[in-house]
Amino acid sequence: MFYKHWKIITLVLTALIWGGCSDDSSSNSKEPIACELDHMWSPDDPSCTKPYSCTETYYCHDKVVCFLETVDKTKTFDCRDEQDNKTIYTEDEFNSKYYVKSERIH
Repeated sequence: MFYKHWKIITLVLTALIWGGCSDDSSSNSKEPIACELDHMWSPDDPSCTKPYSCTETYYCHDKVVCFLETVDKTKTFDCRDEQDNKTIYTEDEFNSKYYVKSERIH
């Protein structure tokens, strides 16, 4: 019986083993995600009248957009994903998850 179906059994076993392998290391990776800094403005600029108009904006490769907010010298990052879900990161939390391409945020 096995002799007659050896090709199918081999194919099924190969598919099971192959399916357990994944080259998508980004989903489980703890490596920081790259972000691109769009612009820098001085938060003390008197021409800044709209929210987020004079902040540093980070466009990250996981499709998250983050805005740097500084209040009383404390930096926080207001981040939004594609579904507009909001996450607030402290500076340390942001730095452990993201970095600006070609330079680390410190």
